[in-house]
Amino acid sequence: MLNLKNAKLGKVYKIQNINDIAPIKIFRRLFDLGFTCGQRVKLVRKSLLGKACLIEIRGFTLSLRSDIAEFVLLNEGETA
Repeated sequence: MLNLKNAKLGKVYKIQNINDIAPIKIFRRLFDLGFTCGQRVKLVRKSLLGKACLIEIRGFTLSLRSDIAEFVLLNEGETA
């Protein structure tokens, strides 16, 4: 299954879910930031060492660590 860490740059995806193995603190933080099912998200840039991802969600730009971005599951076939 595709996650936010492995997404292609510049493509728009829909969030499918937050992974069940995510700690509750991470789950709550992602939910508070607007990572809900069906929300559109775009991977804008990755850091040189791959430790962070710059994304666009709900009209704002956000930086996430890659280990946290792994918990965000995306729909592979459905982009827009």
